[in-house]
Amino acid sequence: MSIELARIDERLVHGQVAYSWSVAYDVDTIMVVDDVCAKNEMQKMLINMAVPKGKKGLIFTTDEAILYFKDGKDSNEKIFIVVKGPNTYLNLVKGGVKLNSINVGGMYFKPGKKQLSKTVYVDEEDIKTFKEMESLGVESEIRTSPSDKSINIYNLI
Repeated sequence: MSIELARIDERLVHGQVAYSWSVAYDVDTIMVVDDVCAKNEMQKMLINMAVPKGKKGLIFTTDEAILYFKDGKDSNEKIFIVVKGPNTYLNLVKGGVKLNSINVGGMYFKPGKKQLSKTVYVDEEDIKTFKEMESLGVESEIRTSPSDKSINIYNLI
């Protein structure tokens, strides 16, 4: 089992995630990790409808995802993880999930957030989380689409 791509996108699975990213990274599984969505049958149904035909869709809580990676280390699965925010990845890493890098694509404007790029806005809590991820050796880049130039988020915060 390998994590081919780990992305932050508040919209979770949508056209760009489902097709551009999953094709560029040749994944066979798209995993959404979100504690709220994983407990909402309507959200799960909508997310699964957005997963392209021929790819497996999984929707887990953070704890379920940690167990999935602990239990399935011998599979040949190529996984694309999508979450809404950096704190989920920090919890996954602290739970033992090995992440080398995170792609930050869509963290949108809300009051109290400052703009880092066209599609990435962060608040103090996000910055603190990203700095902790950096201290744990996890790279983080901003790219909206696979063809975009990578921007190191740590240089912007």
